Amino acid sequence: MSPHTIIDSHIHLWPQETSNEQGHAWMTPGMPLAKPHLLKDYQKASRYTGGQEANAEVRGVVYIETDVRYDSPESGDLATWAKGPLDEILFLRSIVQGDYGEQDSKMLLGLVPWAPIDQPTSVFEEYLTLAKDMAGPVAWPRMKGFRYLLQAMTDPTTFEKVVFGDYFIANLKLLGKRGLSFDVGVDQRSGGTWQLQAVAKAMEMAHDGVPESEKVTFVINHLCKPEFSIESESFQQWKVAVERLSKLSRTYMKLSGAFSEMPEGLTSPEQIARTIKPWVHHVLSVFGPKKVMFGSDWPVCNVKGPAAEASWPVWKEVVQLLLSDAELSLSENDIQSIWSGTAVAAYRLG
Repeated sequence: MSPHTIIDSHIHLWPQETSNEQGHAWMTPGMPLAKPHLLKDYQKASRYTGGQEANAEVRGVVYIETDVRYDSPESGDLATWAKGPLDEILFLRSIVQGDYGEQDSKMLLGLVPWAPIDQPTSVFEEYLTLAKDMAGPVAWPRMKGFRYLLQAMTDPTTFEKVVFGDYFIANLKLLGKRGLSFDVGVDQRSGGTWQLQAVAKAMEMAHDGVPESEKVTFVINHLCKPEFSIESESFQQWKVAVERLSKLSRTYMKLSGAFSEMPEGLTSPEQIARTIKPWVHHVLSVFGPKKVMFGSDWPVCNVKGPAAEASWPVWKEVVQLLLSDAELSLSENDIQSIWSGTAVAAYRLG
């Protein structure tokens, strides 16, 4: 049976103005994502009804930053080199304040934009001030945290220089003091298990010596983007790393992003669920359902999803199949936590 309420903890949006290489360096001409993706498109993809019908499922969404283009920090003052991410916040503000309609404003429950967490703390603090000004009093309360993608750093030396540097750890602690979360994006398949191991150590350092009430909340994206090969050594390495991550307090995992990492040739929800079941079962066994949340990764899920732009319902069905697996013995409360309750708790959605 379909859940009564879904909060999609991981979606991306961008307007016409940034649907190109000038707005996003990764958005090459002709790729499927190189066009506007707005909440009206998400509503169509997820068959959202605005809560007007008894079978409406999606109550709301959490926006996650889209790696917009920005210049080198050495190129000028902060407001200039970080103009792209600051404009991203202005776009989000326009949705919250109703420029795209009341329904869109109500649906956008949480915002997790980009922030320069790798920069000196004085720069990071200045950016938070600029972000608050850009968001304004209407949108700032929905600003739940920030993300700075780590997964693209595939050189271990570069990666470790960032995450073990004084700035990164200090800035994570600052987020915790201010009641803001940090979304963690690492990639076992394309980067390596070492990314998971290094970020786990950095997260431990960010919590070390900090009062529980001031520890930053971590939300880990996409199961750490695993290599879905049960026979490979990477599965055991992934299990060990994920268990280490699960031992941190205030740390959550998103059940999301699997389409991007799947082996080719999987087309049905049943095939996909069978393939990723060992990974999902491990996450639920070490984190527990109160620390795991549903996310679609829309519209990125459409790129390698089995139904192209109709892939959102497929992912929902995959998750339904996994959560109904008798081996997990999940209660109805557990299942509802994964669909919405965990996102509410982690992102303080109210």
